[in-house]
Amino acid sequence: MRNLLKTLSRVMLCIALAGGSILPAAAEKTDELDELSFAEILNSVDPGKQVDLVRTFQEREASNVLLRNRNLTEANGCTVDAIRNREVLVVTIPANKLFGPNQTELLESASRFLEPFKRYLKEPDMYRVLVVMHTDNTGSEAYRENLTVERAEAVADWFETSGVNTDYLFPFAMSDDIPLVPNDTFENRDRNRRLEIYLVPGEQMIEKAKKGRIAL
Repeated sequence: MRNLLKTLSRVMLCIALAGGSILPAAAEKTDELDELSFAEILNSVDPGKQVDLVRTFQEREASNVLLRNRNLTEANGCTVDAIRNREVLVVTIPANKLFGPNQTELLESASRFLEPFKRYLKEPDMYRVLVVMHTDNTGSEAYRENLTVERAEAVADWFETSGVNTDYLFPFAMSDDIPLVPNDTFENRDRNRRLEIYLVPGEQMIEKAKKGRIAL
């Protein structure tokens, strides 16, 4: 498993989610992508004039595939959102659906939450898939960072052993740097312990959009 696990400052994440590109040009090779930060990969492909078609395709993908999945539901604590002008999809899965308390090995039932994302790795660089692990603020700083590193690796390893191409899968460990809510109650800490999966349009999607049609 290539070592792509990095921490990210709050400022850098805000730049990424605001849509501000910090790259002079899109990276072309996966070995170059391996060296990029979370924010850089998130902004590594510019849809340009194809932005409307890409956005429409992503909205359709969210509605017809992700939101209809029987596991990725609000009842299970999962959410599906769109960021960066609705070009990037973000699926949030509670950590307790994937791991036992303080554990770094995936639960046997975790596969039903990860299985839907294999489709986004079948065609190289159709998507750049970021798996981003978060935790709450309990325990030492070293413990929190190590926990999210090992959990992100476990998720990435699951995809590697599931028979899909993982050249465009990028795991990141955020520790407790980006909480959704203040870590001041049990319920809030539970919300902050989560996996986020970012579905970022890749170069292949843009090329298909230039031909007037996108399909998986």
